[in-house]
Amino acid sequence: MSSRPYALILVCLMLMAFGPPGPEQARVEEFGDRHWTDSNDGYGPINYTNEHTTATISKNGRSATLTMPGGHVYDRPLPLVVALHGYSSSGSFNAWWMKLYDSVHENEHLLLTPDGTMNLIGMRFWNATDACCNLFGAEVDDVSFLEGLIDQAVQNYGADPEGVVLIGHSNGAFMSHRMACDRGGTIESIVSLNGATWDDFSNDCPDTGRPNILHVHGALDSVIQYAGGTMNGNPYPSAPQSTALWADRSGCEASWTDVGDIDLTGNDGFPETDDLEFLNCTDGNRVAHWRINDGNHAPSLNDPGWADQTLSWALEDFVRDSDGDGYRDDVDAFTYNPNEWADADGDKVGDNADQCDDDPTGWSDADGDGVCVPSDAFPNNPDEWSDADGDGMGDNSDADDDNDGVADYWDAFPLDANESVDTDGDGVGDNADTDDDGDGWDDVQDAFRLDPDEHSDTDGDGVGDNADTDDDGDGWSDADELSCQSDPLDGADVPTDTDSDWKCDLFDDDDDGDGAPDGADQFPLDPSEWDDSDADGVGDNADAFPQDASEWADSDGDGVGDNQDVFPQDASEWADSDGDGVGDNQDVFPLDAGETLDTDGDGTGDNSDAYPLD
Repeated sequence: MSSRPYALILVCLMLMAFGPPGPEQARVEEFGDRHWTDSNDGYGPINYTNEHTTATISKNGRSATLTMPGGHVYDRPLPLVVALHGYSSSGSFNAWWMKLYDSVHENEHLLLTPDGTMNLIGMRFWNATDACCNLFGAEVDDVSFLEGLIDQAVQNYGADPEGVVLIGHSNGAFMSHRMACDRGGTIESIVSLNGATWDDFSNDCPDTGRPNILHVHGALDSVIQYAGGTMNGNPYPSAPQSTALWADRSGCEASWTDVGDIDLTGNDGFPETDDLEFLNCTDGNRVAHWRINDGNHAPSLNDPGWADQTLSWALEDFVRDSDGDGYRDDVDAFTYNPNEWADADGDKVGDNADQCDDDPTGWSDADGDGVCVPSDAFPNNPDEWSDADGDGMGDNSDADDDNDGVADYWDAFPLDANESVDTDGDGVGDNADTDDDGDGWDDVQDAFRLDPDEHSDTDGDGVGDNADTDDDGDGWSDADELSCQSDPLDGADVPTDTDSDWKCDLFDDDDDGDGAPDGADQFPLDPSEWDDSDADGVGDNADAFPQDASEWADSDGDGVGDNQDVFPQDASEWADSDGDGVGDNQDVFPLDAGETLDTDGDGTGDNSDAYPLD
């Protein structure tokens, strides 16, 4: 039977389940919040085992054994622990005694077990300090020897150069201090058990770096005494002093802090060791003294407590590079993928594989236009990727991307059909912007909503107040009104200008415009007057008697001022000597109030004359 019907059935079932593959579905498939192309997929931590492998490395004719956990991959580096034995012992015995072989796979590190030089009496030693333990003056350069072994382990066997820990006992503890002095910049930490540093620390211990210092010492040690002593004719400092010297160099607090108790010996669950830490070291390293209160020179170390606790302290600040890509785990977005370390858009696809690092929805850019599916509306056209108005024409070739009737060239918002203009350039289109010109005035209050330099027009002349030199349209410039102390925004409030010469009285030297300066004008607001010769308050021009302070008017023009003229409206009279109401000029008897006429001319007034007509 042909296989074609089965193939057809299979295709139909797939279409029913998933639907026809559109551009987006074909390129982006998700399951929950995980992409099928998660850069973490297929990568994970190594399961290290106790099936250790070893290598022999040499320096200057001396060899040492490097032990590695089962499953170790050289390009995925692990910390390196260097076990330094005591006088007459060996590296392998020291590692066995300190439970470091099991620690190789349990704590995931490499273990280097070098041996010191054999002296004249068959005892291995390290040429550490003047106190211990070059008894016969052999000029052995153990610093270079150990440095060379460490370099080979780093270069050839996947030891992490930032995770080197020296853990030594007795003479080996002295040697760990020596290495911290001479090669401090290449060491993460030292763990010194029942040893000491240089007695003349400031002169004999060069300042080459700031490794973490953990000095462990038994309070009952009779070989390397807790309180310090002398060996080989040379003194060595006490355990507290050995620690304090490093704390002082590292800028730590002057005295230690008791931070708790630790169980290091006896497997009895009893915390016999004081944890004494020098805190807040300004150089960033850590310095501590663990005092084993009942400890002798070779205490019974806990299994696995000793290795677990000392290495946990020594590597507390160490961050592994689990995939060996050069990026430590604390900054590596893909801890176990050596090909990826960054994920700028958080889409779980590493930036190296992600063709769109800033697009969290996609990572594949088949047409190479810089836009990934599903963001790319035209995944097979390198010249197009978006279609804002959905008209099937890519925005690059579409002259009006948002189809709002405004060509993209003129459209400030070519992808927003609701906007086309942004007068103030604030990124908000004028249709939505309540202050189109960005002048701080709301459009409904702004008389010039598209002019950022104007917002009000007091006189309604179409010229904004900022540009208008006469805001209220009263004919007076704003500057003059301010100078003349009138309101430039009130057309009814104009400067006082008596002579209407457009120079306000406040600054006009001749307020009434009569040609006489105000300072010399006795009537500065009367253009018809300027002098008052007789100081009678009436200007000379209006004063009929400018030289007579008692007179200024002569209403009847008889030459007698009104003030003295008894008949100011009668040009023929001005005096009435007898007060009889008849002017002296008409009064025949001007001094006789009882008579005014003498009709018959007989010298007797008519009032007294019996015959006034005879």
